[in-house]
Amino acid sequence: MAEMERGGAVCFESYSPFFTERTERLHAMLLNCGHELARGPEYSWDGLRRGNHDLLIWQYTLNGLGCVELEGERYPVPPGSAFVLMVPEAHVYFLPPESSSWEFLYVTVNGSELMRLGREYRKRNGIVRPFAPGSPVVREAWELLAVCREKRLGGRYDASTRAYSFLMRMMAEPPVSIFSGQSEFMIRVHDFCRKHLDRPITVEMLAEVAGCSRGHFTRRFQELEGISPHEFIIRQKMRLAVRLLQTTVASVKEVSAACGFEDTSYFCKVFRQYHGISPGGYRTGGSGDPPAF
Repeated sequence: MAEMERGGAVCFESYSPFFTERTERLHAMLLNCGHELARGPEYSWDGLRRGNHDLLIWQYTLNGLGCVELEGERYPVPPGSAFVLMVPEAHVYFLPPESSSWEFLYVTVNGSELMRLGREYRKRNGIVRPFAPGSPVVREAWELLAVCREKRLGGRYDASTRAYSFLMRMMAEPPVSIFSGQSEFMIRVHDFCRKHLDRPITVEMLAEVAGCSRGHFTRRFQELEGISPHEFIIRQKMRLAVRLLQTTVASVKEVSAACGFEDTSYFCKVFRQYHGISPGGYRTGGSGDPPAF
């Protein structure tokens, strides 16, 4: 279908199958699916203002960044990840101020069995989880769009079958722990730190890379790494500082800047806390305490 503006988004495709025949009650049904681009602050959906009908919404980020708020926690939805939300529920999903656009696929289903499966899915995976672009779930979403676009949907039984199939694809995805030692997200966190040690790094930045709220990220990071995210960031910067002092002739001010410190005096204070000696003293071979990590 042609592009159109709707609710702060450019609607590339949107389909809402409607079937007039009513026979027996079906416990799984496809309600709608689409491909949109949010690009304004007016794009915001409140789960308590969408009526009392039970719905399950899957929304997958293709480009840009979206955000979900649920029970006081904020969850970024970066490219390659999708949220699963229920209606009615006290959630809001929206285009955050720091993002200029959010391109996504979405599939909405309902039915008692699908709602049950959705709750079970969230127990295993949380609100937001990654999906590779070629994963069965993402392929199934694109296929639903094609089926609706090409008018190949064969009535309400076919719509019910496809809705159930979509949830089965979701349930078949291996459960993820975004904080497991070898998980993709923890690799991203470490990689992000290594690549950006030359600028200030905040816990909020790492939480966004991990795809979850700051509070949840901090708790789980502490559990698995044994230190706080802030402590992790400082330790990485101190390791880099030692390496630069040992292998380069850069001044202390230059080393401070290369480690992402805007204030050289603060850099020297932190360095002394970790090594028991000033950066200049360390370079000239002064004795200090062993590194605190």
